Amino acid sequence: MLHDRGAARLSSSARVLLVSAKIAGRVEPGRRWVHSHAERVLAELLEDELPSFVDHVPLGVRCEPGARIALGAIVGEGSRIGAGAVVYPHARLGRGVVIGAGSVIGGQGFGFVEGEHGPLRMPHRAGVVLEDEVEVGALCTIDAGILVPTRVGRDTKLDAQVHLGHGVVVGARCRFAAQVGLAGSVVVEDDVWIGGQAGIADHVRIGKGARIAAKAGVIGDVPPGETVAGYPAVPRARWLRGQAKLYRGRP
Repeated sequence: MLHDRGAARLSSSARVLLVSAKIAGRVEPGRRWVHSHAERVLAELLEDELPSFVDHVPLGVRCEPGARIALGAIVGEGSRIGAGAVVYPHARLGRGVVIGAGSVIGGQGFGFVEGEHGPLRMPHRAGVVLEDEVEVGALCTIDAGILVPTRVGRDTKLDAQVHLGHGVVVGARCRFAAQVGLAGSVVVEDDVWIGGQAGIADHVRIGKGARIAAKAGVIGDVPPGETVAGYPAVPRARWLRGQAKLYRGRP
């Protein structure tokens, strides 16, 4: 399916694309299926399915009490799944991955379309990919993607209560402090650090090596190497000057 914000991520090898009439002109004739309710059709085609869970622990994987791994999930050797954590189908965890207690990997993302009888949940079937040596803290949630997986790069570390929305891509060696939240389809490049309780709006790109201050609200792209703070997030030096003027009572 092709839509305004996700077009750049769609594989050009698709034989037929489900599109709305609004953007049908962006796809050559013969490769498009035009429908006035394209998202609703996609939701009905995918449909939801209830996961089944395995009763055994994969070889070389440590599961703490109450941890569950769904049938179809892949967990790499040397990984550890914390107490009460859940790994859903289509999740692929590399070697040495750590999942904290109570975390949910690959659950359904937050997405609805209007159906004939009210809101219809959009199934998320693309799963999650956690590369080698990723660590996920306690009570984190990483939502499955719809058509492309949510992905976290090698050696990235997430603190407790971090949320990654569907279709998010996080690069290698990133560090996220507690309660960071990323909305759907955010792209975070390598070596990015994000302070606690910072929030990132959907479809934003954070450049390589950028720094996001705690409690920042990022609603636009951040260039590589930039440090931003405040809401809406701006370069940190500018934010500090603004705060200084505010506290001095100057206009």
